[in-house]
Amino acid sequence: MHTAKRFETILASAIANTDEMRERKILRIESYEEAGVLTTDPGLVVTMDDGTEFQLTIVLSRRSR
Repeated sequence: MHTAKRFETILASAIANTDEMRERKILRIESYEEAGVLTTDPGLVVTMDDGTEFQLTIVLSRRSR
């Protein structure tokens, strides 16, 4: 069974292995915890080269049976 926190790690790794990351279009990927986002939800903050930030919140919508 995958937890939301485990999926956060998988998603961060997938983003880190993109051409955009290698070409430095994505400057930084941080978990909400690392970035100091005031939430208990798992998620990522992705910072682009122009300073634009995206927050990706991970919500478990269904558990496996």
